[in-house]
Amino acid sequence: MAVAGYFDQLSGFSADMLLGALIDAGTDREEIVAALKRHHGVDCEISVSRERFGETQLTYASLSCLAASVPEDCRAIPDGGAGTPAGALIGRVTDHLERNVNELRGAPGHEPGHASDHEPEHEPGHEPGNEPGHEPAGDALGGRHAVSRILVLCNALHLLGIDALYHEALPFAAGIDATPPLLAALMRGTTVRPVDRAPVDLAGCAVLTALSAGSMHGSGFTLRSVGCGGNDADRGDGNIVRLCIGEIAPIGQVTGTGEVTQAGDRASVQVLESQIDDMNPQFYGHVVDLLLEAGALDAFLTPVIMKKNRPGVLLTVLAPTDLAGRLTGLIFKETTTIGLRSYSVTRSVLPRREARAETPFGAIRIKIVRQEDSTRYTPEYEDCRQAALKAGIPLAEVYAAVHEAVGRMDLDALP
Repeated sequence: MAVAGYFDQLSGFSADMLLGALIDAGTDREEIVAALKRHHGVDCEISVSRERFGETQLTYASLSCLAASVPEDCRAIPDGGAGTPAGALIGRVTDHLERNVNELRGAPGHEPGHASDHEPEHEPGHEPGNEPGHEPAGDALGGRHAVSRILVLCNALHLLGIDALYHEALPFAAGIDATPPLLAALMRGTTVRPVDRAPVDLAGCAVLTALSAGSMHGSGFTLRSVGCGGNDADRGDGNIVRLCIGEIAPIGQVTGTGEVTQAGDRASVQVLESQIDDMNPQFYGHVVDLLLEAGALDAFLTPVIMKKNRPGVLLTVLAPTDLAGRLTGLIFKETTTIGLRSYSVTRSVLPRREARAETPFGAIRIKIVRQEDSTRYTPEYEDCRQAALKAGIPLAEVYAAVHEAVGRMDLDALP
């Protein structure tokens, strides 16, 4: 079973709050410190204290680092962290952060270095200066404060075997001062709920949104441990995160309730939808191609009758959660729509692999799908079409040749 992290309560998501929950759920803080030193050359200490808030015990974590040992910004992480155990997670987070920074810098009227793009220069619990924890306000990629916390959180998650974070709606505080443009951009594509205030910092927001797998609804989740973290700068004010750690059963495995999963590996994705009735029909194919090239899992068009009985087209896009913001921007850029709906759904996917069938007309790719004891395959249409055109024969003859070739193959023995 795949290990998963699920935040079922988020009063805020600053990096230290998330770290407190991870430690409370079972991550060894000494192992985190050792991993940062061994793999990233970062000298740090993690201070931990625990208090009760009502019936809940909260873990408060505070990170301090030797500033000179921390890369100046995300671009300065050696090799992007790729050669380290947590490198894949670090890469996803820093790519997500850098992509949104670049998009903001390229937006009309946006000036690089504008203060609203960054965390506040003085955070609660930190005094200005060069001591650990201070982050230069002019650095859109986070500075040492954010980098150290991204490294800590990614290594803590790696130690638990977690590479995706499920969560309920993220708290979104109104106002540019409460949620600056960069934080708002990072949260694009995730479900949010309006709140008066929420402790959120750049590192916590970047990690949670980059690794977001959306809602846990519909997944077979077996709970193993629970951890709660609090906001050390504002104790006793109800700022709590609760992290549930467990396993998600892929297809054919038994969950903790004894149920056997049947649908396939599950993942939360975003559906983007818009009805359009005033665009040149010749443009639709171009838009769908662009969306698929940009990473959409699927994009399709449905004829609809809109208000006042006008014929229109419903554009539907199935988007990975971390690409929903980019694909939303592409839809607004390439179509005439002025409004877009988005919502999370759970997608179940059967395991699949690709093989080649050798035919008199050349090698034809086939897609093999297995569900429990049943195996089936589908010839790749484009390969068959190209082979038929090249040989000057009906398409049906190529398909017949593929079926004959597959009949001589042992699909179950293929890797």
